[in-house]
Amino acid sequence: MEQFALTAFSICIQASVGIMLFVAIGKFLTKGLFKRAIISAAGLGTAGMVASLLHLGRPLHAINALLQFGTSWLSREIWFTAMFVGLTLVTAVLLYVKPQATGAITGLSATAALVGLIDVFAMAKIYSSASVPVWQSATTNVEFYAAALSMGAMLFFVLSMKEAGKMKKFVALAVAAVVAVQVAAVVPYFISLGASTSTALQASLVILGSLKPALAIKWLFILAGAGLILWLAKDELSKSVSGAVVGGAVLILAGQVIGRYIFYATMVVSGVGLT
Repeated sequence: MEQFALTAFSICIQASVGIMLFVAIGKFLTKGLFKRAIISAAGLGTAGMVASLLHLGRPLHAINALLQFGTSWLSREIWFTAMFVGLTLVTAVLLYVKPQATGAITGLSATAALVGLIDVFAMAKIYSSASVPVWQSATTNVEFYAAALSMGAMLFFVLSMKEAGKMKKFVALAVAAVVAVQVAAVVPYFISLGASTSTALQASLVILGSLKPALAIKWLFILAGAGLILWLAKDELSKSVSGAVVGGAVLILAGQVIGRYIFYATMVVSGVGLT
């Protein structure tokens, strides 16, 4: 249950951050409203906040964490998540109440995106700073940002296909570049772990070995989704192309979700007998 809650929390928040980032970029490039994308980002952010409460054994203890912003990455994550979701919700409400306030909506979208990117960094630092050797690498940052950008780009484009039609090639290239970086950083890292003498790391690799089918599906889905959107970037938007874009989004989303579950499943804490 805890792995499910953590996966739901991080995936929902990161997808929401990615959507808002591309909304901000889209407003600069096309001046579209992107109403469906902003509303969806607000919904995902809210769902992520709810999921975050499910993995806390004692939710009231989160109040104590709020007071440790200067020393705790968990505290920073809580604050930045709350600020990001709050800004996204305000943007969505303003879009409904006063859609003609384009300047304010654009400013709020950009601010939410910036805060969200900082939030993703704080999330990654919680895990890369934890006493879990397999997470203590820059690849944790790469995985988290890759998930946010690839999912956000695809969901943004699916939700705003008419308004963002001119951004098709930009989105496709962005997704392809992000996935390329993810593969180039993560795959060699896990291969290199085989030479480690850390007991905890080896235990994580044993778990990873038992999840080989899921790991293969993760990369198959992510690569297929990125390849599909890149291949479709040359075609004019039509019903058939639009359907394929949705398929690419589903593949990338599913691949990143599976990858995040694997990320949490490989957790082995170093401690007595595990170094």
